[in-house]
Order: sequence, then structure tokens, then C-alpha cells
Amino acid sequence: MKAGDTTHVDVLKVPHHGSANNLDDDFFQRITADHYVLSGDGEHGNPERETLQMLLDARGRAKYTVHLTYPVAEIDVEREKEWNKERGKEQKKRLKNPKQKVRPEWSPKEHGLVAFLAAHKDFAKKVRVVDPGQPHLIDLLDEVEG
Repeated sequence: MKAGDTTHVDVLKVPHHGSANNLDDDFFQRITADHYVLSGDGEHGNPERETLQMLLDARGRAKYTVHLTYPVAEIDVEREKEWNKERGKEQKKRLKNPKQKVRPEWSPKEHGLVAFLAAHKDFAKKVRVVDPGQPHLIDLLDEVEG
């Protein structure tokens, strides 16, 4: 897209499982969708809370649905593991370089998706979690033949 252009799609698979490192602040303003799919399971910290905040900030009360492919509490378990692993690496680096920044200890309230959704109830109503026992269909108004 050219600078300043926008587009709207029916379904957007959010890049890199919802990593905030791969999104610009205006990504969700420039590319809007009816459905956003975030396929991260918490590994590598994705989807990140910051990504959901960017989506909320950009789209607010607009009509859209967020589809997560794993239950939120399960995602948070894996995100916490990743957070602690990265924190440990930062602490080791700090031994060699006292200026090395070390992230704070994991806080479910400050870092978890469960707490984020609890704090943003209107946004949470837009979130759907894939039922692992059922096929997940996104209704695009076309009849699906089975």
C-alpha cells in the first residue's frame, strides 16, 4: 500500500501470531477487517497484550470479531513462561553489563491477556476462542458445504 492508503478485508490473519514487534502503531487503522485471527498459543509471548491494545485503540467500538486459536488462560501460561525465560537471559547479560535492562517480574494483572480482557469488557465481548473439538468457521455470508 502507498503511504496513507487504507483497505478493508473480511478476514485478517494478524502477522506473526500477534507479535507487536511486527506491527506499526497505525497497522489496524490502515488495514481494517471484520474478523481478526490471532493464532499464537503463547509461545514466544504471542499474541502480545500490546497487539490487542493497538487493535482496541485503532478500532474501538467498531463492529469486528477477534478470533483466538487457543484459550486465553492457556495463552497466558505460555506467555508467562516465555517472559520468565527472557527475563532470565536479561539478568545473565546484566552480570556482564550493568546497564542491561531487565524486565520486571511477570504480573498477571500488568502482563496477562486474561486481565486485559477483564479490564476491557466491551473489547472482550468481541473475542471468540476456537473450540478445539469443533471446526472453526468464520461466517462470510457464504454457505459452507460439509
